[in-house]
Amino acid sequence: MMSMGTWSLAPETPPLTDGTSVLTSSLRLTTEGLRSRVSGAGFITLDVMLGTGSQLVYSGIGGSTGNVLSILAFLGWESLPLVNLGRDHVGATIHREFTNLGANMRHVRLNRGLMSPLLYQFAGEPSEAPRYSFACPVCGRTRRFHESLVDSGGDEFVRCAAESNVFFFDRVTTGTVRMAQAARAGGAFVFFEPSSISEDRGLFDTALSCAHVVKYSVDRIREPLDHRLSSGFVEIQTLGARGLRFRKHSLAPDWVDLPALRTSSVSDTSGAGDWCTAGFLHALFAGRGANELRDLGYNDIYRALRLGQSIAALSVGHFGARGMMRAWQPSDALEMAQRILNGVNAPEWTGPARTHRRLSSVCCVDLTSAIPQPGRLSTFF
Repeated sequence: MMSMGTWSLAPETPPLTDGTSVLTSSLRLTTEGLRSRVSGAGFITLDVMLGTGSQLVYSGIGGSTGNVLSILAFLGWESLPLVNLGRDHVGATIHREFTNLGANMRHVRLNRGLMSPLLYQFAGEPSEAPRYSFACPVCGRTRRFHESLVDSGGDEFVRCAAESNVFFFDRVTTGTVRMAQAARAGGAFVFFEPSSISEDRGLFDTALSCAHVVKYSVDRIREPLDHRLSSGFVEIQTLGARGLRFRKHSLAPDWVDLPALRTSSVSDTSGAGDWCTAGFLHALFAGRGANELRDLGYNDIYRALRLGQSIAALSVGHFGARGMMRAWQPSDALEMAQRILNGVNAPEWTGPARTHRRLSSVCCVDLTSAIPQPGRLSTFF
């Protein structure tokens, strides 16, 4: 576990910039000390963000599982993706970026029988919700997530999940549920972030029963999950621009609301929820063991989520789901997140000007070419 400080309550709770009060903390989150281990299985893709015309605004690992594992690697965790990828340029690019972040890639295979997912994002106004598509804007071909990307790992993936401090998953497949079951049985802290209720309700309910924390968007899952969650579960419901709310079923049925934190600059909101998740986990594991996390109180959850929200508020000032990782050092990002909790507005980016590259082709066939070609995406990684 990471050896860090401990939380303490200030005698008074100063108001945030949104007018609410928050429990402050003397915790100094760092990336030093012993490393916590997170493994994850689910949606890992290559994000390609396009501006007007053929401008490449951003590209990098995406998907909730991909983002959370990448961010925690950035924050100093040992991060283990439990996914197999296609033996194509997209798969090689994802593998290379994870490697450069220091992730442990020993379980990842590039398989000719698989196709690596590719997700287009089309940049709009900062106030608009991000627009995504698996469909190539040129040829219409789709490169989606398929359960074989995670289920093909078999017992090897299951054993790794069981040896982790944290297991994160966002897709319900036979393989991810087996991993979640093994992780929970092995003493790991299991975090489940579904994007929808699975058609296989039995498998979905099993996934819920494995998790210590279930986080979902009210825009995607409108059906309450309280009747599906047993005592001890932490339920987190994200509310978009209104913030989020949570409740722990062993304590009380009432929701605790956490309004969104204000930020002075919004460039792109994609990935903000994944920064919140990673920040929440990073704060929870500061100086705690997995056994201690099973007895979380409302103050523990509140503080960790507020730290997650503050680092998410920083992230939206950058283009791309994880653009902040390319502009800030981890220690600086965590320090500024703590300052936001103390009432300081998130700063505007003052680094080098962002430059967008124009591609000769944005067709997925060209973007995934294994042979470097002038003016194509493969030359930019």
